[in-house]
Amino acid sequence: MSCDRANWDDRKLSPMLDLVAKQKELCHWGEKGPTSIGWTNIYRSFNDSTKLGYSKKQIQNKFNELKRLYFNCRDGRKHTGLGCDPETGEVAVDPVWYAAVHGESSEPAGDKYKCPPFCEQLFSLFGHTPRDRGELFSAGGHGTDQTSSGDSPRTPQDLSNEPVRSRSVGQCSKRSSREHSVCSPIKKKSRQTPSLDDCLEDLDNIIKDAKVRKSCHITEAEEMAQVNQILKEDGYNESDLFFAQALSLCTHRLHRRAFLGLVTKEGWYNYVKVTLDMMTLKSK
Repeated sequence: MSCDRANWDDRKLSPMLDLVAKQKELCHWGEKGPTSIGWTNIYRSFNDSTKLGYSKKQIQNKFNELKRLYFNCRDGRKHTGLGCDPETGEVAVDPVWYAAVHGESSEPAGDKYKCPPFCEQLFSLFGHTPRDRGELFSAGGHGTDQTSSGDSPRTPQDLSNEPVRSRSVGQCSKRSSREHSVCSPIKKKSRQTPSLDDCLEDLDNIIKDAKVRKSCHITEAEEMAQVNQILKEDGYNESDLFFAQALSLCTHRLHRRAFLGLVTKEGWYNYVKVTLDMMTLKSK
């Protein structure tokens, strides 16, 4: 029986993420997560093993919540001024720098970008993980801090009141060009593998098209046989010129339908002759 409210803890989240990972291995995976087949398998297996009776929507909502927290944490550690605490693994920021830039305490930043539970399992699903950024520098800074003695030792240099000091004379233009080439990674072309659902849908369309073409060929053969029978019943032989002209004209579907729509010998004869004459005039 489905619960009104799903209560989640570590003993429930871990098997749920394991089932999601299994569906990804089975190629039941789309751009944003498991496919409809994958979610059906997850829903059935999860309730069979836990006997909780959670609905598919409740499981999907919890998975989407974990995914949102994971990417929020990952993206938060990429912003300028944020880093990783090597002891706790949580997002950390220099309080002096954060207060100077944002005008508020750095404590909300840690809560906002808090690392979600089961981060390693989420990394195996999405292929991205927050990385330890180490010491933080302003854009273009790759050396030791050269701020004045009055600045904070961990304050980025671009926030200092002192101008940036050049390390050597006459090397600025060359170094700027080299830094641009080093710090600008080449973008890789994305390759998207079609899901199993997409392949099955394409196969189903191919089978349907083949059935339609086969049905059309059968209908055309039956109608041509009917034209042949009409000509022979009217006394035309296969050696007659009119017999060959009528068959050749009726290979076209519209002419064949028009021919079969007539009921008299004179009507069939006149239709074939007039049509052939008109085609001859248009070709001149």
